[in-house]
Amino acid sequence: MNTYKVPEIKVDSRPTDIVFLDKSFILLDPVVPFTQGLRKLLDKWNFSTVFSNGTFRTPTIEDEDEEEEEDEKPISILANLIENANKAVEDSGDNEDERLNIAKGVYDTYLKYIEAVYTRYATHNTFDNDDISSAMQDLVAYIKANKKYMLRITAPANSSPKDYIVIHSMRSTIIAITIGFELRMTQGRLTELAVACLLHEIGMLRLPPQLYNTKKPLTLYERTKIKTHPLIGYQILQKADFSNAVLGGVLQHHETETGTGYPQQLKGENISLYAKIISVACSFEAITAEREYREAKTSYEAMIEMMRNENKAFNPDIIMALIHSMSLFPIGAYVYLINGKIAQVVDVTPGAPRTPVVQLVKERSEDGKPIKIQTNEKDLKIMRVLNSKEVTDILGVMKS
Repeated sequence: MNTYKVPEIKVDSRPTDIVFLDKSFILLDPVVPFTQGLRKLLDKWNFSTVFSNGTFRTPTIEDEDEEEEEDEKPISILANLIENANKAVEDSGDNEDERLNIAKGVYDTYLKYIEAVYTRYATHNTFDNDDISSAMQDLVAYIKANKKYMLRITAPANSSPKDYIVIHSMRSTIIAITIGFELRMTQGRLTELAVACLLHEIGMLRLPPQLYNTKKPLTLYERTKIKTHPLIGYQILQKADFSNAVLGGVLQHHETETGTGYPQQLKGENISLYAKIISVACSFEAITAEREYREAKTSYEAMIEMMRNENKAFNPDIIMALIHSMSLFPIGAYVYLINGKIAQVVDVTPGAPRTPVVQLVKERSEDGKPIKIQTNEKDLKIMRVLNSKEVTDILGVMKS
């Protein structure tokens, strides 16, 4: 990978390949020019070099015309996505495999959208507020109809550290919306919640990536520095004219019920509902995601850890909503049944979080459809959740 000194990069030049900060966080895509504003930001952040496998080329007249056309377009890369996905669902009928594949397509496209939102802020200091709200409104509607499929999608194994913020924001937002449904929130509030969760880590972009992409224990100074990201995010979004509800969710998502959180040490009733939900959603996601400094835990282990609610950090009503919306054995988990069969949890049973609906692994009905069964506390009881190695082995068998 080539190293480029920031002062030597020509303003308005375009990279021919992705440009990174600290060889981890994406700074520029090939279609985005290097601007004077970006140079000032890099100087402010004390970044003197950037990295890329490509080069920087001088803009041409054709590039300028292309940029003018691009500026007229919304940031959204989701045009007709949900409409097309819903049509595909209708065409698929009750084909479970096809509906899961459609959900994966929606998930992957939203990942790219979130990356575009964060990259736009990192490079241009701007957001398209209306576009983000519209995108989250569509996501809420899609999850309402396809929750059991979206929750089965997991973060890719061994994903690059540079993808941490994007993947964490996406997965946390799906979980937050799911909790919001269980709490019977209105469409408008669900959309606001989704916007807040999508952007709850935006303050991280003002911090050196090595603070959150490291295997080394953080020093006291580094821990103090990283605790500033909710306030930084609040200031960023306040300047961008996001609603007070969104601002509260971003600012307070690391507060705790007992007042031991940050940045304001608020207690229970003084913490916004959005922040309480985001706190639970992103904590659950973080436990189940692989990080530079530790391996991921299973979703069942994460659920048990959330239920323990050590130090009473989380609101118990939100924890209960998490359990009932995903079940004690969360959607996507692989389990061992009392009859010796292995299955994957694919849906919740309303009012009965201990007995979700499961789909048997490597078994099909006579017409070729996956076999789904309702578990119970007797002859179809879940005995345990498979560990990470067992799941890896199972997935290998399923592909063979």
